[in-house]
Amino acid sequence: MRIRKTEEKDLARLMELYASAREFMAKNGNPNQWGPTNWPPKDLIYDDIKTGRSYVCVNDEGRVVGTFVYVYGEDIEPTYQGISDGQWIGDNTYGVIHRLAGDGSERGIGAFCINWALNQDGHLRIDT
Repeated sequence: MRIRKTEEKDLARLMELYASAREFMAKNGNPNQWGPTNWPPKDLIYDDIKTGRSYVCVNDEGRVVGTFVYVYGEDIEPTYQGISDGQWIGDNTYGVIHRLAGDGSERGIGAFCINWALNQDGHLRIDT
């Protein structure tokens, strides 16, 4: 597998991936996270692509099997400014993963994407 920036031509495939993820979550006891609002919306996904924050995981056959948003910087996620019952390991710059989804066709897609992001800078935050 490999990670690359998402291209506009991938938009339809990303819509399929997110639809599959919503269905999986609903069938496995999590119908409310993305389901009721049909999250994430197409315009947000398109904006992620245009701004260079969207990445895809491509299998050895060249098929897009996963996607996620990765952003790196300081104070890039306002909701992370205040947390309860815990603390961050540091205040330095960090990467954030959002909207991680895989099609379930191969084992380890999520771990592959997370490890790629972690290897970018060694400091990663993600919420689920």
